[in-house]
Amino acid sequence: MRYSSRFFLYAPFLLLLVLAGVAAGHWWLAAGALEKQLETLKGHEAVPGVTLDWRAVVIGGFPFRLDATFDGFTAKGAGPRGPFAWTTDKFAVHALTYGAEKDVFEAAGNQHLAWTDGSGASHSLAFLPGSLRASAVRDGRGLSRFDVDIVELGGKDISIGRAQFHLRRDPDGQSLDLMAEGDLVKAPGPLGGVRTFHVYQTLSQAASFAPLLAGQARAPGSHARWLAAGGTARITAAEWNGAKTLTPEQRDAAMTLLSAVY
Repeated sequence: MRYSSRFFLYAPFLLLLVLAGVAAGHWWLAAGALEKQLETLKGHEAVPGVTLDWRAVVIGGFPFRLDATFDGFTAKGAGPRGPFAWTTDKFAVHALTYGAEKDVFEAAGNQHLAWTDGSGASHSLAFLPGSLRASAVRDGRGLSRFDVDIVELGGKDISIGRAQFHLRRDPDGQSLDLMAEGDLVKAPGPLGGVRTFHVYQTLSQAASFAPLLAGQARAPGSHARWLAAGGTARITAAEWNGAKTLTPEQRDAAMTLLSAVY
């Protein structure tokens, strides 16, 4: 066999080895950078107004993903109308080492969430999910979409077969779209008597939230700028126990569902 023939025979395998070596090297560099970043973030603000902490973290996902799996994860800080805090037994972040500007999140075990609603009242919720997954999509202007999907949410006074929340920055940059829905609901308060709900809401003056979505501003300041700019929240579609025409009380409850976000 001539040398040139042997070259073309072995070249694909050599190329595969080179590519594998490049991928492995890139992963180790990315994993090392992530490890240093997490060391810097632990117990400090990840973005303005939001502090992250955890007991332990393990980095994995070799060779094409970066996975950070946390024990005893906590996120707390300043929400739009007051403080918030979330703790979870287990939390994981997954991201591809190449290409997509997307992060996938998972949480498991006991969850505790405390927040402040649109009227300034404080609330807390302890629950155990069957599964809790979320994702964040980013572009050059920061967060463009955020989605949460919880299956079999069960707590002391509340249970929901499936709960979802979605946030999307409109392509025109003029508004933000929010959506919340729940099925097989058993809950007190604003959701008392609700079996299913689907609420779509649009926020005007989205430019007020641009620094927040880019991770450069705190939520209270963004909320104040939104109000000063004449920002409004409008329900564009809703369904309450199968009915598409809401009573004033149901409309108020639908607004309350999403008010803690902005």
